[in-house]
Amino acid sequence: MKKHLNALALIMVIVLVVSACGNNNGNSNSSPSKASDPATTATTATTATTETPDSNKKVEFKFFSNNPDRTGGQGLAEQKLIDQYMSENQNVKITVETLSPDPQFQDKLKIYNASDNVPDVTMMWGQKRYLDPLVKNNALVTFTKEDFAGQGFIDAAFDSFTLDGKIYGIPKNTDFLVLFVNKKLLADNGLEPPKTQGDLFKITEKLKGTDIVPMALDGRDSWPLALLFDAVVARQSGGFDLYHKAIDRTGSFNNPDVVASAKTIQEMVKSGMFGEGFLNLDYGGARNLFGQGKAAMYLMGEWEMGISSDANFPEDVRNNMIVIPWPASDDGKGKTTDLLAWFGGGYSVAAKTENSAEAKKFAIWLFKKENWAKTVWQNGITFPAQNYDEFKTGKETQVQNDLTNILGSATIFSGANSQDLFSTSTAKSYLDAITEMMASKSTPENFAEKIDAIADKSYKEMNP
Repeated sequence: MKKHLNALALIMVIVLVVSACGNNNGNSNSSPSKASDPATTATTATTATTETPDSNKKVEFKFFSNNPDRTGGQGLAEQKLIDQYMSENQNVKITVETLSPDPQFQDKLKIYNASDNVPDVTMMWGQKRYLDPLVKNNALVTFTKEDFAGQGFIDAAFDSFTLDGKIYGIPKNTDFLVLFVNKKLLADNGLEPPKTQGDLFKITEKLKGTDIVPMALDGRDSWPLALLFDAVVARQSGGFDLYHKAIDRTGSFNNPDVVASAKTIQEMVKSGMFGEGFLNLDYGGARNLFGQGKAAMYLMGEWEMGISSDANFPEDVRNNMIVIPWPASDDGKGKTTDLLAWFGGGYSVAAKTENSAEAKKFAIWLFKKENWAKTVWQNGITFPAQNYDEFKTGKETQVQNDLTNILGSATIFSGANSQDLFSTSTAKSYLDAITEMMASKSTPENFAEKIDAIADKSYKEMNP
């Protein structure tokens, strides 16, 4: 994950610059490292993408998104820019299809790919396991770095969307795991934001007997559970090497730190930290629980930055939101400056549609810095994978400033999270194993053995 980590290190420099302005008012199986290696520039191979779109021809194409809410968050950003593009290009009509949660979206995309009917522009995740099936089917157009020259992209942000030297997607976010906290709700119960994992248990104990859930967690979708697992393992082991090495088979999940981490997580569940029935709570339910003031904390990525400006939630809740890193280990081995951070989702363009050239033109326009980067930052939605310092207004929310400080203070970055490093056929087994462990259907020892076997199978599939 050398290139990913260095890209994030470069972001840290940018964040520090941004903070100063505000004060005036690869290889997915590599271990973390700090060396720098820009992503390879690709050449466009798809014939359809080399054609020049006809500005007078009436065209219609589909935009496939995993953001069904078009009134807030990234769904709002997408819709604003789609509407703007159609206004500026009267010959273009863009229809939007949305589907959530992510597993359902991914399943539908697989169906589209199998039927050679991938939507013109589709939300896409980086990493080989997501891209490879579409690339093998020649379903995606390629981009070059020159397509985005001058748009402020962190160079290695494209690494996770690059296979065999060709770029198949455009990264939209710089993602990292955090805890959103309702500071007033904690204070009203004589509590402070947690600094260590031990503090999480103290908060949970104090809130027993109240109607407040200590930490809202989307358990139904399973991928947030894997992020929690990564965070706890990192604190237990003192970094992110353990899971990187276990997956690239220079190490093993059958490790005392994994067993201890699983025990800690099971204790969190048994203590009531995530509330009853959290394994049936989906993304929207967990977000709503926190936004309505019924949960003291919310475990999610920085992409929920817009939650503090979501008018659907009470003002007294929005005004008292802060963000903190996942708490440190009690022994000091795992620090809050060790940040689970990666370049997340983005967009790809289909190669086999009638209007592929026009769709590619739109995708490139979407990531002019005055479009996506400005929109998501100034609307308090998320951190772009582009430099956004020129769009700093001095009116940023507390949540925006907290997130900027967390990213700027980080000294170690994870690179890819563990689930994204598994093969397509083993990723679900890995996520299912984590869910089963959290439901106490397996012992910590059996869990460690099971996911190590899954990692071994994954490695063999990805390295035949």
